[in-house]
Formats: sequence, structure tokens, C-alpha cells
Amino acid sequence: MRAYIGVTASEIQEFLQSGEFDVSDAYAATPTFISSNSNLDEEEVEYILSLIAAEDAVELLGFAVGTACVLALEVPESIIEAEHELSISLSAPLQWDYVQCCFEVSADGQELTWFATQEIASNLATWLS
Repeated sequence: MRAYIGVTASEIQEFLQSGEFDVSDAYAATPTFISSNSNLDEEEVEYILSLIAAEDAVELLGFAVGTACVLALEVPESIIEAEHELSISLSAPLQWDYVQCCFEVSADGQELTWFATQEIASNLATWLS
């Protein structure tokens, strides 16, 4: 299931180095969310969820230095403990292998710039400054 988490650049650095990131919940297109938003197509659903995660990332910056980011991940069903309206609870840490892409969040949280997984490490120094 595709999921989104709001993070700081320093959290991405830790995730990249350790290979795992322990988070209890992630935003996801759960069946409840999809049925409640049946007028939206798949791309619009994913955009809304990534913006919600971006809000979290911007809030996290109040406690950290660097750039707010959103990671999009493909979470295996085996670690999904529960599905909620617009999120999933996880029973195990996320693995770096689940990461599909990264979005750099603008200062106001309204614009997302897409980066492929292989571009994350090379942009990290910029995001950390």
C-alpha cells in the first residue's frame, strides 16, 4: 500500500544510514478514505495525502534545522497493523527499500518538488543546510 510520512532532512539522513525508520502511523489511501473521496482519481488522492504529510513535516521543522520533506513508500501488507480513515498503523519499522520517492516541501507547505529515490542522497547536504 502506498503511504506517506512527513519528515525532516535530518530524519531522512538517519533513515538512509540505518536502513529503517520507526514510525507508528503513515498516511495512506485506505478503503475508507477512497470511498469517502470517490470523486477523486488515484493521482488526486495521493496528492492530498502527500500534502497532509507535508503539513506534518513543516510542523516538525519547528524543532529541527533543514528542509521539510515527504517520503512516499510502498508498505507491505505484512506490517500494516490497522487501517484508519486516512492512515495505517504499522507493526514494524519502515525499511529504506520501501521508499519510492521524496518530495521537498516548500516553506509554506503548499508546493512539493519530486525527487527519485536515487536522487535523495545527493540532495541531502542541501536539504540539511
